[in-house]
Formats: sequence, C-alpha cells, structure tokens
Amino acid sequence: MKKLSVLALAAALALVAAACGGNGTQSTASTGTPLSTQTSDAVEPPSIQETPSPSKSTPVLLSAAEFEELLAQLPLFISSTQYVVQDEQYKSLYPDMLQAVLQNDTDADIKNAVVAFAAWDKNGLPVKIKGSIDFSDGSYIKQVNYADINLVPGDSFGENSGFEISEDCAIATFAAVVVSFETFGGDTWENPYYDAWRTLYGGVKYSDSLSVEVSPADASFTGSSTGGSSAATPTSSAPEEELLAQLAEQPLRVVSTQYVVQDEQYKSLYPDMLQAVLQNDTDADIKNAVVAFAAWDKNGLPVKIKGSIDFSDGSYIKQVNYTDINLVPGDSFGESAGFEVDEACGITHFTAMVASYETFESDVWENPLFEDWCALYEGTKRP
Repeated sequence: MKKLSVLALAAALALVAAACGGNGTQSTASTGTPLSTQTSDAVEPPSIQETPSPSKSTPVLLSAAEFEELLAQLPLFISSTQYVVQDEQYKSLYPDMLQAVLQNDTDADIKNAVVAFAAWDKNGLPVKIKGSIDFSDGSYIKQVNYADINLVPGDSFGENSGFEISEDCAIATFAAVVVSFETFGGDTWENPYYDAWRTLYGGVKYSDSLSVEVSPADASFTGSSTGGSSAATPTSSAPEEELLAQLAEQPLRVVSTQYVVQDEQYKSLYPDMLQAVLQNDTDADIKNAVVAFAAWDKNGLPVKIKGSIDFSDGSYIKQVNYTDINLVPGDSFGESAGFEVDEACGITHFTAMVASYETFESDVWENPLFEDWCALYEGTKRP
C-alpha cells in the first residue's frame, strides 16, 4: 500500500483532530493496534487557520495504526486492551476475557456504553466472537453492553472486568472501539467512525497493509444545558431536610443504618450487608415490613442494588421484605441482620426507609412519603 505523504496526512489529521476532541483533555494513550504494538510516528498538525482544509466529504486514506490514533482522540475511547486468562484449567468456570479499558475525556458522568470487538486467530484470520454463555454461532463484530459503569469525567473503567468468551474462540489478538454512550441525564453519543472501523476489521484477514477511507466528522460531545452531562437532579417536591424530618416522626421508621462487612476475604460466602434498624413506636405487633434502599458509589453516582443471590440486574430502589420480624411496640429490629448484596455493587453510601408494614391483625400501612422519597433518590446523584 502506498502511504499518504506527510503533508497530506498532516492536513487530514488537523481537521479530524479538531473535530474529534471531547470536552476534557485529549489523551495520546495507545489503543494497542491489533497484531502490532507499534504505531506510526506522530506528525504535528498545523492549525486549521494556517492550513487549507479539505471538504468534510473528502475521504482520507488511513492505515490501521493511523486510524487507531484518530480513535484515541474520541471523547470516550479505548485506552488499552488485554486478553485476560482467568484460569488455565477451569475455563468453563473462569472463562478468558477480552478486556477493554474506557477513558472518559468528557465532562459528563457516563452511565452506559457499548463497545465493539473484532478478533483474529494466530494466523491473522478473523474469528467469530462468542460469549461464554451464548447460544448463537458468534459474530465477527461483537457489540457488548457496558451497563451501569458510573464513569466520571477524567476516570477510566474496565481494569477489573471484561467480556467473557467461549473457550472455543481461539483468539490470538483483538481490537475494540466505543460504539456509543449514554449519560445519566439521557444524552447520547454515537461514534461517527464506527462504520469505518467495521469496514476495516469486520471479517477480514489482518495484515500490516490494512487501510480504510475515513470521512472527517464532528465526533465531539457536549451535554445538554439542562444538566444532562451529569446524574439527574432530584425532582422531589419536598426538600431533603423536610422529607427526612417527616420520616423521623413516623411510628415505624429506620433509626440507623450501617454498611456491614461480614468478611474481608470470603465475600461469596459472607456477603456485605446493608443494615437498617427499625423502631416500632406504634401500639401494634408488627409481623412484616418492607424496607426500601437507595445507594451510591464513591463518586456519589447512583448504584443499582443487587442481592448476593439475584438473577436480575439490580435496581436503583431495592425493596426488601422483612418477614416474620415479630416486632412489638417500643422494640427495635435489625441490629443483627441485614440485606446481603452482590460484591460487585461498589456501594459506599446508602439510605433506607420503611415503605410499608403489616400487623398480626392483617392491617396494612403504606408510607405516603414513599413516592417523594423515590423521586429524591432513585437514579440520582447523591444530594
């Protein structure tokens, strides 16, 4: 393949670099070009004011390495990739993983992202990627949902996770790209170079001569002016202080909470717990109660709460049945119990309230403040 001249490449990259930048500082971290750890020498582009720019419709021919450099300037990009072997022997229990680390160069709190993977065998032939629990035949381009990643500006995600693959894949090397992302405010971004990435890598043999025509595009991201760049703002009609004061006056209420670590090492056997202690100031013997929880991570972003034995994806408001608690008037319950959570939740802070209760006479009370409480805390940044 005949490469572009230095001047032509400089002019092309000047346009696309200006168009692709996120709101944060751009990173020059290598994305790990497939089958090679080498990238082409960077050429310092002249400014757009000094260099005539081609029309946006004018395609630019880029090598795979040059295209990866362009992708590394996107507002959310893959900073590194790694093939992770979790266990050499028990791969059915601990499958190999395709790890892609995302770097957030926007000013937005990112909730979800979609990452695409392409892979090759030891001979450079394309491999259909199949998940470890996948009843399909796999695909040459595999899109993977990175859900609830809680990725704040300037931070990264993916160092301790990855896409688990079938042991039959026989992958020697792979590439990854961000397809899209969504913020907590509902703003979305789609990669304008994804089609070019698919053209370059989709179902083709890898070689050093791979190249692709790329039409320069505006890949920047700007959150909406209504707060869409961060976690949603609480919408409760009652201020937090007023709501908490009303909850504190209720006859059955949560009087204390504590995050309980049962064991630092064997969390699968002894999961961490969300503990909420209930105080009964009614004149009734309470048989059952429902307690609602909301939680946040270390950055104050909402966390979907998932039980230690839970086949769902979790939820921002988790209602937990406190059954057969036999709580008599004037007594409390919960000092030696709690709701066991999945070790991957990443909870730093949480709050709880009584959603409802039932007496031994089958009288049921439902908390009239529950909807206000949900509006304040459900899927919102910590107040």
